[in-house]
Amino acid sequence: MPDMLFSVPLPFDYGATFLWGISGAIVGARRGYDISGVAAIALISSTGGGLLRDGIFLQNGPPALLQDPIYLIIVATAALLVLILGTRTREFQYNRFFSSTVQYVDALGMGAYAVVGMQLAIDSGIGVPGVVLIGIINGVGGGILRDLVMREEPQAFKPGTLTVLAVFLSCLLFVALEKVFAYSAYQAAWPSIVMAFVIRLLSVRYNVRTRPLHGFFPQVKEK
Repeated sequence: MPDMLFSVPLPFDYGATFLWGISGAIVGARRGYDISGVAAIALISSTGGGLLRDGIFLQNGPPALLQDPIYLIIVATAALLVLILGTRTREFQYNRFFSSTVQYVDALGMGAYAVVGMQLAIDSGIGVPGVVLIGIINGVGGGILRDLVMREEPQAFKPGTLTVLAVFLSCLLFVALEKVFAYSAYQAAWPSIVMAFVIRLLSVRYNVRTRPLHGFFPQVKEK
């Protein structure tokens, strides 16, 4: 399968977009945004990584989001659902099934979308460091962009369970398998996705967390 590329299965792609749209819309609603703000945060949360990839790094024509209207329809549906259900959507955040589903989809999506970003970067003739960077952006950029728009410190940059590091390691594995061991993109994709998925879930399950750099984080002054 030398010429085969990996593509995210459409049911997962659409489902992930919808779940991330719901999560983003709830965050916007809890901040007191109106429907336009809620829709914007839903859009950024679900498709922000691809927007950054296409709009800033690759610039190979219109972003994929605009080439297929289904994504805008999915995000609009998620925002409208939050608008219609109102405060009842708060229950989603405390519902174990919903939270677990989002967690699993997030863990799978990070690796899968990172692979898609890397493939597009390789096709554009970008070097290995740039390929890895675009993979990371495609994997976790939506959450980072959402936090920046909402004037918050990106959660991905703070000490916590392994997110960016999980994607980074999976990107390195993908590049190594394809460039060093001559795997096809399709063959290299699955081990990379599994790596990101396993690292992320094990980090959450066993509370494996990153730490601030020693000596740099703010010290609490004694009163």
